[in-house]
Amino acid sequence: MPSNPNKLSQFWQELKRRRVIKVIAMYAATAFIIMEAGDIMLPRLGLPDWTVTFIIILLIIGLPLTIILAWIFDITPEGIKKTEPFLIAKKKETIPEPVKRRLKVSDGVIALLVVVVCVLIYPKIFQKDKFEGIRDPDGKISIAVMPFENLSGDTLYNVWQGGFQNLLITTLSNSEELSVRPYQAMYTILESGRNLSYASITPSIASELALKLETKTFILGTILKAGNKIRVNTQLVNAETEEIYKAYEVDLNTEDDIFTLADSLSGIIKNYLEIKKLIDQYDSPVFRGSYTTNSSEAFEYYIHGWDAFMGLDFRAAIEWLSKAIETDSGFINAYVTLSFSYSLSGNDDLSKKWCNLAYKKRDELPLKEKLMLDHLNAYYFETPNEEIKYIKQILELDELNSTYWYLLGLAYYQKIKDYREAAVYFERALEIHKKWGTNFRNPWTYRCLGDSYHQVNEHKREKEVYELGLSLFPDYTRIIQSQAVCAFSQGDPDKANEFISKYKSITKNKFLWPESRILSGVGTIYTEANLFDEAEYSYRQALELDPRNPARMNDLAWFLIDKDINANEGVDLIQKALESRPDDWNYLDTKGWGLYKQGLFEEALKTLTDAWDIRPKYHQESYEHIQEVKKALSSQNN
Repeated sequence: MPSNPNKLSQFWQELKRRRVIKVIAMYAATAFIIMEAGDIMLPRLGLPDWTVTFIIILLIIGLPLTIILAWIFDITPEGIKKTEPFLIAKKKETIPEPVKRRLKVSDGVIALLVVVVCVLIYPKIFQKDKFEGIRDPDGKISIAVMPFENLSGDTLYNVWQGGFQNLLITTLSNSEELSVRPYQAMYTILESGRNLSYASITPSIASELALKLETKTFILGTILKAGNKIRVNTQLVNAETEEIYKAYEVDLNTEDDIFTLADSLSGIIKNYLEIKKLIDQYDSPVFRGSYTTNSSEAFEYYIHGWDAFMGLDFRAAIEWLSKAIETDSGFINAYVTLSFSYSLSGNDDLSKKWCNLAYKKRDELPLKEKLMLDHLNAYYFETPNEEIKYIKQILELDELNSTYWYLLGLAYYQKIKDYREAAVYFERALEIHKKWGTNFRNPWTYRCLGDSYHQVNEHKREKEVYELGLSLFPDYTRIIQSQAVCAFSQGDPDKANEFISKYKSITKNKFLWPESRILSGVGTIYTEANLFDEAEYSYRQALELDPRNPARMNDLAWFLIDKDINANEGVDLIQKALESRPDDWNYLDTKGWGLYKQGLFEEALKTLTDAWDIRPKYHQESYEHIQEVKKALSSQNN
């Protein structure tokens, strides 16, 4: 047999004699600890990503050098000495007396290395999902993206503090396995009265904000600048422990690169979370994220417009968003938000225009934005059931979106007239803001929620809601009117008259309304309180003060027709109003309803249909009028 096995055995024994095996084991353990420590510590020090790779290369190069040195030299009590050859060492070898072996320093070092390595390796072997603790019950990882702090020293980059945050939110939101808190949620919390600036958001404060948003992970970042180069540093952090899972840095040369940077960074984060690899086709608008523009100027305008929109400053929002579209006519998101702005400011025609323009490019939007556009389209052109369907789909993706909980309540309140269901959804919007330590900044919410409780005779909660609304919007007259109605319904006319006096004072002294308009508003209070004599008196007083005003004619005409008091007088009045405003759909609806009350069903149907065709959006009451007339015609023909 060949002697190779014997030589290999001798070589192995020689390696052990020269302590090479022990050195290799210690080197490997130490190298592993260095790599793990570097992976954790170096990003915190702001060092580039290639630093870890460089350390690994050095460790690989160091291994053969260590083996060679271990073969040649040995560490003895007398110091470092050259290891003698096997034959010479064997001649000097003597049989030692048996003594109890003492622990050496090297033994302690080896034991410590073994413990450290085991601690580091254990979770890698036995923890199947390293993010199991931060997953939601449905398996998704919830994330809050904080505003990025501008450390560039250039105030021109302040807009990108919220801008880059918004970009990252929407690019990450494309993952079906991530639950990313919306920009609205972060904006609301930062405006909640704590006077937080972007510079004051420390990791501890960010953790507090993230947990308030019911997320266990957050992203914190900074914007730096050196020469012409812009650097964005990002950290992925555990909100409960403030442990940094991973840190990244990405460089860009111009602001226009920031969109590509957001896409790349969101892809890196998704991959690190082991959720889903980013789809390679970044150029596809479907996968780029929500912001379908490559113009940094247009995006800056959009950010200003969005902030104004969230602050209910719709005039400023319209100006900024219009500039964004002028800069980039293909910026779909600006169209959508502009349509909402016009809608909430009462300009339905322009809202429909921008909705239609955006809808032509619907396929370019991500899923959530498609649904938002579908909802807006349904709001104007489809049925309440379609509108509700899209809102619920949006809320499945973003359950903390208080705006869409409010819109869901509004659909049930105005169109379905299911007041109990409406109250549930309105309350959900308020609960979300309460958890954030804020209040829902929409006065109409409190009026509609209070009236929902009024309709189901839950007057205690009705009063509480009105008081909450007025604590936020003390001069919102529609709530004051509803308070008066509630007082009348509870048999307290004195209290109701106090509210009426308050209503008159605010509308006259603060809003400078004419007396005729104020009296018409008082008529509305009496109508809703079913005090028809007082209501008729107020409406007639209003018309006497302003007899040529078509709005005052319509107020009295509608009351006389709808309450079956005098349909003939009502039709005559509304006909006069239509002479000055023949294309007013609301006046046409009043006339059609009056013709129905007069028994002129065919003429009524034509007039109501004409009103329906030019209505700005779906109107439940107008729809019900048409159905009532069709039913009457059917009965007449039978």
